[in-house]
Amino acid sequence: MVTLEQIVALYVRADERLRELVQSLEDSSIGRLRKEMLLRQIEEIIAELTAQAGQQTAALIGDEYRAGAAAAVQQITAVGVAREAIDDTLRPLIHQPAAQSIMDDAFYSILEASDNMSRDAKRRIENAVRTANERSLTEGMSRREATKQAVADINNRGITGIVAKNGAQIPADKYMAGVVHYHQRKAHVTGIEKMVVQNGLDLVYVNFVGITCEFCAKYQGRVYSISGNDPRFPKLELRPPYHSHCVHSISAWIEEYAPVDEVERMITTSNRPFTDNRTEANIRRYNEMQRDKSRKNETRKQWMRYKAVLPNDTPDLRQFASIKTKSGQAYADLQELYRKTNVINKRRILPKNAEAIRSYGKNAIIVRDSMLQNGPEWKNPVLAESHLAKRIKRKQIPTGWTLERYEGKISELVRSPQSQVYRYHLEGFEQDYFVYGDGQKWVAIVGQDGKLETSFPHDAPVNYRNYLTVDKGYTYLGTVKEVEEGAN
Repeated sequence: MVTLEQIVALYVRADERLRELVQSLEDSSIGRLRKEMLLRQIEEIIAELTAQAGQQTAALIGDEYRAGAAAAVQQITAVGVAREAIDDTLRPLIHQPAAQSIMDDAFYSILEASDNMSRDAKRRIENAVRTANERSLTEGMSRREATKQAVADINNRGITGIVAKNGAQIPADKYMAGVVHYHQRKAHVTGIEKMVVQNGLDLVYVNFVGITCEFCAKYQGRVYSISGNDPRFPKLELRPPYHSHCVHSISAWIEEYAPVDEVERMITTSNRPFTDNRTEANIRRYNEMQRDKSRKNETRKQWMRYKAVLPNDTPDLRQFASIKTKSGQAYADLQELYRKTNVINKRRILPKNAEAIRSYGKNAIIVRDSMLQNGPEWKNPVLAESHLAKRIKRKQIPTGWTLERYEGKISELVRSPQSQVYRYHLEGFEQDYFVYGDGQKWVAIVGQDGKLETSFPHDAPVNYRNYLTVDKGYTYLGTVKEVEEGAN
């Protein structure tokens, strides 16, 4: 089942990838082709994000809508209505348009955020290039230093997801956390409402939350008439959720099963003026809770960053918050693991992973020695020439390269003491694979059986680093020299 956290994590990771692209301007000269390549990569990241976020959000909304419909059935039976008297079928003509409408609204917000993210990232590239050119010409500093300063000035905040009415640029992960939560709650509430109507009922109750905001205080704790045909109660014109992260919902309210005094009380309460009736104590407590929530949100964002890099080592949010509060050895160890693992996207020289070398280093050296002794042995020798042709067609290697020259490059990667070694493994793999990379562009992937899977260069160091991440199944061991020394 898709969760809100999984969807927001997509935006956390996309933000990191986009800012890494901007940061990569420091790695090489900024020419027209280089800039165009970065702009294309931005479009690719955004397209991937939009597709994944759209699919996962649609799945989440569908799940929540069905959960809301099921909750309505439980609410009706809870007051005493016989189960067999309830129609719990999800009639397509009633429910499908309602759920689809929510999905459409959510996807519009996703597209809006995607457009803003793309525009912001591209603007950063353009601004960095222009500012670097201006500084190198007017201030006499080197192009590299001018680029470094320009990137630092524009890349220290999250990629924009939405521009607020007051001009504030809200980071994409924060904006989408609110968007997804809102539509998730809306789907749940709508599922309840449509199931209530399907069963011939008209009255619903908006739950009362003692500590709430000024807006929600006006509408909570009342019974509403969905159709507006019951003059004793206000019409349900404004439905929960009333805003992002709203906790209000509705439930079926069946007058026939309520005591007489309860009916009279609800008529009176439901018709009170639509004004904020919170006490001063409740207002103070709400403000305190908001400040505490802000602190927890920071923890939640940190947890999502850790989860994206260390999916198997990061505990759930509750445990993470607990060990962070205690600030003991467990939290220190997790911080250190995150730093060492995430460094792949920040630096070129990585610390060796002694534990991984002990576990997999010997096999990596056996694979290396076998390839150096016998030469590259392709997984499918028949496709070796077509593989070479594909690399030439994609302009990843020079047109004049022969298979011998191509395999020579692969042998060079495996032989060099400074090449980086990774273990590549995902659930379902029948064997381990080992990656030998130059730390900049080239990688060669070889199975534990000694068969060469593939080898190719990335366009830039940042793409090399983004390719070899823990969340994609790659575990860094060390350089060939470090692995050889540690495995003996």
